[in-house]
Amino acid sequence: MSAIQEVWIVEGVEGTTRRQQKARLAEWKKQFVAEGASDIQIWEGGYGEYNGAWLFVINFADGAAWGALTDKYSANSKSFDDAMEVWQKTPVLKFRGGGLLHQASDI
Repeated sequence: MSAIQEVWIVEGVEGTTRRQQKARLAEWKKQFVAEGASDIQIWEGGYGEYNGAWLFVINFADGAAWGALTDKYSANSKSFDDAMEVWQKTPVLKFRGGGLLHQASDI
């Protein structure tokens, strides 16, 4: 069994405050925990008002948990689309990159 982390690198939209960015990250955290993530870690690189960046790390207990969430959104993306529509009406953060980390615990 191996743990999986999905990492997103995001930056604040110009003109937004650190407080606004943190509020949006808290919304995302609540959303993903409700959808089955085991834990969320948020790392700040610099200060939000000064073109800082955030690492938003979604932790899954194993590949099956990550796959279940991915399958859920692939099968019915309406919940994700609805959330993104709300967030895009008041843009606070922009995505810069990301990826998956697979912890190889069997080595």
